Amino acid sequence: MRYALLALLLWTQGVTAAELTLIIDDVGYRQTDKGVLALPAATTLSVLPHTPWGRQLAVAGWRRGHEIMLHLPMLADGGNALGPSALVGGMSPWEMRLTIKRALADIPFVRGVNNHMGSTLTRQRPLMDRVMGELSQHHLYFVDSLTTPDSVAFDAAREQGIPALRRHVFLDNETEEVDLEKQFSQAITIARKHGQAVLIGHPYPETLAFLEQALPTLASQGVSLVPASALLSDKQRAQLRPMAPPTAFLHRLPEPNSVKTL
Repeated sequence: MRYALLALLLWTQGVTAAELTLIIDDVGYRQTDKGVLALPAATTLSVLPHTPWGRQLAVAGWRRGHEIMLHLPMLADGGNALGPSALVGGMSPWEMRLTIKRALADIPFVRGVNNHMGSTLTRQRPLMDRVMGELSQHHLYFVDSLTTPDSVAFDAAREQGIPALRRHVFLDNETEEVDLEKQFSQAITIARKHGQAVLIGHPYPETLAFLEQALPTLASQGVSLVPASALLSDKQRAQLRPMAPPTAFLHRLPEPNSVKTL
């Protein structure tokens, strides 16, 4: 009811078109992450490499029209467990390049990358220059998750010529409905004011249940849900790797019905 009233108010005021990108991070650890497949196709899925369900969910998501990102683990201040393919400060340039290549090889159909954690690594410009130097070879875009306000990842990406975006709002640091509503509304406000916004959430049951109710209200509020790459300029999108899957990989894709086993 609250969203219906808000949508009616905005419609009567004459809403200008705006674009919202919703990125769902941390996809791949749990079988319950398959809930992301029920989200609108314009939702962008950021998948963790070398996780039990990551590759399968990336394929299933791609089949449903979702844009797929690599959620690349990076060193955090709290010493959080990062899992496989994590980038840490003591790596040699060779180790960093190999780690990124392995992560990209594990998740098919990737068009972009964002950082998983990374509050330590993304503050270190020399290390981020190394990361972006490797990513620039793969014709991907980069989204700075801004896990720290001191992040230099966005600037490093831009200097390497990588199409880049920044996160505006985290949806679900708290998962009470009142908190989710507050963050979602903030993202809509930013999108309407600036023409676009990047909202990042996670495959929590509370988040998915909230989005099921909230996302259908966007159109009536003058906001379009779009994949992350849609926020880039035409020139930037022309730099990205083609969307068509590699022919050599096609024979290994599961049949559409097999995703029911997820």
